[in-house]
Amino acid sequence: MESKKRIMVGATILAAVLAMSSCSSTETTSTSEAPSSSAGSSSSQESGSTELRLAMVTQIEGIPYFAGFAKGGEQAAQDSGFSYTQTGPAKVDSAEQVRVFDNLVTQGYDGIAISPLDATSINPSIAKARAAGITVITSDADAPDSERQVFVSQATDDALGATAMDEIAKGMGEQGQYGIISGSADTQTFINWLAAMDKRQKEAYPNMELVGGVRHTLDSAAALTEAQNLITAFPDLKGLIAVPSTAVPGVAQAIQNSGKNGEITMTGYGSPQTAGPFLDEGSMTSTVFWDAKQLGYLTGWAMDQLARGETLQAENTVPGFDQPVMYDDATKTLLLGDPIVITKDTWNNYDF
Repeated sequence: MESKKRIMVGATILAAVLAMSSCSSTETTSTSEAPSSSAGSSSSQESGSTELRLAMVTQIEGIPYFAGFAKGGEQAAQDSGFSYTQTGPAKVDSAEQVRVFDNLVTQGYDGIAISPLDATSINPSIAKARAAGITVITSDADAPDSERQVFVSQATDDALGATAMDEIAKGMGEQGQYGIISGSADTQTFINWLAAMDKRQKEAYPNMELVGGVRHTLDSAAALTEAQNLITAFPDLKGLIAVPSTAVPGVAQAIQNSGKNGEITMTGYGSPQTAGPFLDEGSMTSTVFWDAKQLGYLTGWAMDQLARGETLQAENTVPGFDQPVMYDDATKTLLLGDPIVITKDTWNNYDF
């Protein structure tokens, strides 16, 4: 049984690492269009069709989370009758992400959504797109100082940060040393989550201590190294938080390598299918997440609404959603809902 678990875990880590480093091309694309359009190359203007061409630029393609996101966007396209293309860099690279976005602007898409890796470097490209009359929104991560029209948020930053801190505190008995392995230091959403974690820890868990500073990584291999360094440097370490999904396999493997399953509590923001093997194996305690398919659907729906000149309301009825989706006009934020805590008993309920 132990060897079978390790094979599963190893396969998950290998897939994550390959997603970061593989591909001879620099981007991958998935497309869902209304009947009879060809993938990604046909223009509504050229064909004479009134179908809107909308696109989503992810932080990285090839991982379960954004695959789930794509399913939601594709479903929204089928329901509302627009063309949906999802694309992004093959590895976490903000300069490459900007190039992908600029490419879509050049191709004359009607609307573009983006999950920015760097909230500053994307701003000029967003401004250029808006000047060209293209609808631009952010989703999953924000560029709040840009000219984006709406941010489609998976949950509030405060809720996500506080929930992760509550989860790790529960496993640590609310005391002891913990570490954080984050993603890019320039990703505004990660910055916001970290600030919310810090606030929650200081207010609610004064006997806990962040050690080693926040470690910033771009892939699973780097996360493995940083987590191992923390475990070695701080032998009394009792908890680790892996911020992006890409860090989860590396941090979990570091705990396994140290032989400290059950001694070090681990949580983070891993997609269910990414975190699942580690939840089963015991190196990860929980993952704080949201429904990626619903976020993808809401992103496509919002782009379509704005590109057709519709105005978002304080409460919005979205097809397939049980509850109205709330919109804050002051911050231009469309909120999916509350975060979900996923454990070894529930991760198999999700296919992303």
